[in-house]
Amino acid sequence: MKCPIIAVTNQKGGVGKTTTAINLAQALALQDLKVLLVDLDPQGNATQGVGIRLETIQNSVSELIRDRTLPVDSAIHQGENLDLIPATPLLSRVEREMVALTNSELRLAQRLVPLRERYGLIVIDTPPTFGPLMNSALNAADRLIVPVDSGYFALMGIKELLVEVEEIQRGTNPGLQVMGYLLTLVDPTNIANQTFETLLANFGSRVFETKIRRSVKLREAPALGKTIFHHSPESVGARDYLGLAEEVLTRLGMGCAIVDAPRPNLALVSGSRMAVSHE
Repeated sequence: MKCPIIAVTNQKGGVGKTTTAINLAQALALQDLKVLLVDLDPQGNATQGVGIRLETIQNSVSELIRDRTLPVDSAIHQGENLDLIPATPLLSRVEREMVALTNSELRLAQRLVPLRERYGLIVIDTPPTFGPLMNSALNAADRLIVPVDSGYFALMGIKELLVEVEEIQRGTNPGLQVMGYLLTLVDPTNIANQTFETLLANFGSRVFETKIRRSVKLREAPALGKTIFHHSPESVGARDYLGLAEEVLTRLGMGCAIVDAPRPNLALVSGSRMAVSHE
């Protein structure tokens, strides 16, 4: 089986998309899978959320899209079972340039092809807007996870996302599928319960049983440049993302016994394989 590529996507902001990409990738890495996290958001939140300072980055996903001759390894930062292709604010400029680049929205997919042999799973964090970068993720991915927050307007925008997905399916990526809808920012309110029931009514078995509960620790972790497993491994957030990882592996046919407690002394993502000194 080729390495699955999962894009975590929703064009609505504030739904826990980056939090999910980071912590799902780390939860999967805890299961002895070699995981690659690709940050495709110009804000670079996923990059900073695993401990990489933007000013230290030499090559990023921007350079890989711009220059198809650049070795992909030059942009890969290594961790313990979790590697990263980072993003920087330069990606905003590259997105504007992509209009004039040949096959620009297919370039990310082409860059990830050889990496499928080296990783057990690839996770892409996407920008919260439609455009060339979002389409690049949709063209590269096999499966989509759609985070949906538990607020009143949670389902707004999903229809537009599905229209975009259908266009990609009809054109450049016919194998693309929605793996599931994930309820995030859950608190013990009637609105959260109603949102979950509405998701079930609309999408049935494609709704993940796991719900990501609202958590102070989950909010704190990215500000510290840490995953929830580095910041608070016994928290509800860590348990929720381990539960999501189990469901993801089951849906991919890669089911295994999920580790109950994270390994001690996890290594955060570190410097690039081919980076020169920043001294």
